[in-house]
Amino acid sequence: MAKKCIFGPILSRRLGSSLGINLLPYKTCSLDCIYCECGATTNLTIERKEYVPTSQVMKDLKEYSCSSRFRSAPPSWVTFAGWGEPTLHSALGEIARFIKKLFPEQKLVLLTNGTLFALYEELLEEVKEMDLIIPSLDAASPEAFQAINRPHPQITLDTYVEGLRKLGKHFSGEMWLEVFIVEGVNDSERELNFLKEKITLLSPHRVQINTLDRKPAQEGVKSPPLHRLEEIAHFLGGEVILPLPRVSTVVV
Repeated sequence: MAKKCIFGPILSRRLGSSLGINLLPYKTCSLDCIYCECGATTNLTIERKEYVPTSQVMKDLKEYSCSSRFRSAPPSWVTFAGWGEPTLHSALGEIARFIKKLFPEQKLVLLTNGTLFALYEELLEEVKEMDLIIPSLDAASPEAFQAINRPHPQITLDTYVEGLRKLGKHFSGEMWLEVFIVEGVNDSERELNFLKEKITLLSPHRVQINTLDRKPAQEGVKSPPLHRLEEIAHFLGGEVILPLPRVSTVVV
């Protein structure tokens, strides 16, 4: 794993200047998505534990808060992201509270696949510190869910969606739902109708249609052309998230 638990600040497609927080060893996740730009999942798990020492995360954050980098160009956001699913870390809530005290002027965002909210009720309390949560929902049929996201065996589409519904009900901040479109898998009329039903149920503040920007975990994954993505975004009531020009090595 990396020596540091933080990275950036980086230029985010959605948020602007963002300091990233990585709480996991390389590719620890509850899904093994075929499009993931971090590569294939090597530790497919739903076990919550202290994957990265909480003390190390706090130490790195304190050092950054005292640095000239922070004083000269403070980020707008502090973002839980990195090499896997952040909600797998058992001290997520503790770290979030620490960040809110250390960086009172910055907003806190969680990028999550959203699969664990139905499995761990305590997560709904832990994420209350967030200003923004961006969960994913790429498929609304069991077939497409298995084809795109390749979940841990104990995760089903029904529990996944139910967890997102509970999140939307209990979370007081904003929720932006991300949908990653894979050509030939979840872009048919049938699949999009299923997705629209689930999006209506979840009622997020925004729907963001994402597309492939870098090499995916699996060969052969393709994105529809921009005009088709725009049609899909219009149908789902959302917007297309376009790639940034190649001026930054990492975007979220």
